[in-house]
Amino acid sequence: KPVIGAVTNVASYSQTIAPGEMVAIFGTGMGPAKLVPLQLDTNGLVSAMIGGVRVLFDGIPAPLVYVSATQCSAVVPYLGALKATTHVQVEYQGVRSDPMELPVAATAPGLFTADLSGQGQGVVLNDDNVTVNSPATPASVGSVVILWVTGEGLTDPPGVDGRLAVDVLPKPLAAVSVDIGGLPATIQYAGAAPGN
Repeated sequence: KPVIGAVTNVASYSQTIAPGEMVAIFGTGMGPAKLVPLQLDTNGLVSAMIGGVRVLFDGIPAPLVYVSATQCSAVVPYLGALKATTHVQVEYQGVRSDPMELPVAATAPGLFTADLSGQGQGVVLNDDNVTVNSPATPASVGSVVILWVTGEGLTDPPGVDGRLAVDVLPKPLAAVSVDIGGLPATIQYAGAAPGN
């Protein structure tokens, strides 16, 4: 049967999760040998079953980003993580793993990083929305930079599991702040990434 070794924030690899957060699940026997990517269901929502795999948070199926035998990625259901803890299970071909209990926080922000390690240079785009911010291509003072983060928690309007941000762009209910070089930045927008 599937075995879960760890569940982490997909960006920071922190082990605290929040509603609406993308998580990575590491283990064995959790799905097919070859990675199966995200798929949309007949309603246009991100599917909660691909490659014979489901990920459950207190029994609630999660939208799946990808699945494989040793790693899966899912989006924590909004209603499946409203308590202080949640129980995560991976189901493959009808067989469920033992539940893993995890702490749940209101928010658990994680900044995506350039090398996907959860540390070092963040995935930050300059104001042209193309150039990656770095020491070689710094942002101009007063310009806008774009940060890619997951772990926002509950949103307004309320998040719908698996719904792509097309015509509605939910924003976090929790306050958002960013410091750059130790100084508070002005937040122009904090919310869903359009089309994602």
